Amino acid sequence: MNVKFLLPLAVVLSIALAGCTGQPVSSTLPATPNAAAPQAEEGQDVGNSRPTVGYDGLMVRRRVVVAVHSAMDADLAGLRMKLESAAEQQGLTLADMSPDVLEPAILEHVMPEVLVALPASATLDDGRSLVTQVSGPDTERLGAEHFHVLQALIHDLRFSIPTPDPGALALAVDREGILADALGNYRTTAVNGSLDISYTGPLLGDEVVESVRSGIARQAHAAASAVTVEPASTDGTGVDMASEPPWQPETTQEAHSSSHG
Repeated sequence: MNVKFLLPLAVVLSIALAGCTGQPVSSTLPATPNAAAPQAEEGQDVGNSRPTVGYDGLMVRRRVVVAVHSAMDADLAGLRMKLESAAEQQGLTLADMSPDVLEPAILEHVMPEVLVALPASATLDDGRSLVTQVSGPDTERLGAEHFHVLQALIHDLRFSIPTPDPGALALAVDREGILADALGNYRTTAVNGSLDISYTGPLLGDEVVESVRSGIARQAHAAASAVTVEPASTDGTGVDMASEPPWQPETTQEAHSSSHG
């Protein structure tokens, strides 16, 4: 099996591997986005298809992800279970992610059929250790061809709105479908007379965030300003998108490769 680790060029790492080597929290942050990043162009995109992201700081996290490139007939469910079992042994919880969290140039190289994110506190070494643990003939028979350990920018948002009937509002939002269209996967939670909607996934442009706020408010018969946008967690370190370089056509390098019989 070939096992590859691809890392962003902006991340300088020294790699020395042997053998086989991918609850709601209250906040006082304002509901309005920060000033647009200096590299922002007119419209929704910045640089190479990156959206204009003003909802950043603790709302954007740099997470370690493991991407699995597999054969056409691979047992994807089996590969996912293999990763989950190995992660549990290391005390890690994996979250399924859309490939869209990866930069376009990385997707051209990787194109994963399975992509999971490690917890926010996990390191690249944790990702490499996870890949080492799952690599072997059994995983190869499931159809895995390459594993890639990467870092990705992930939006971790919580939309909140006061409402006397959170359950009814959640049903109304689901029926309208605007959140499913804009966010894909999301979670709803009733908390002390309000509805919280949590999203973890690819970066959302400011226009998308505002459309989600408007959609939630419409079903609540309230103004969009009643919907606050906060980080899902106040722990750890966020990302200042104004300091983040734009995507480049070539942003990856192969940091390690090894093969198995």
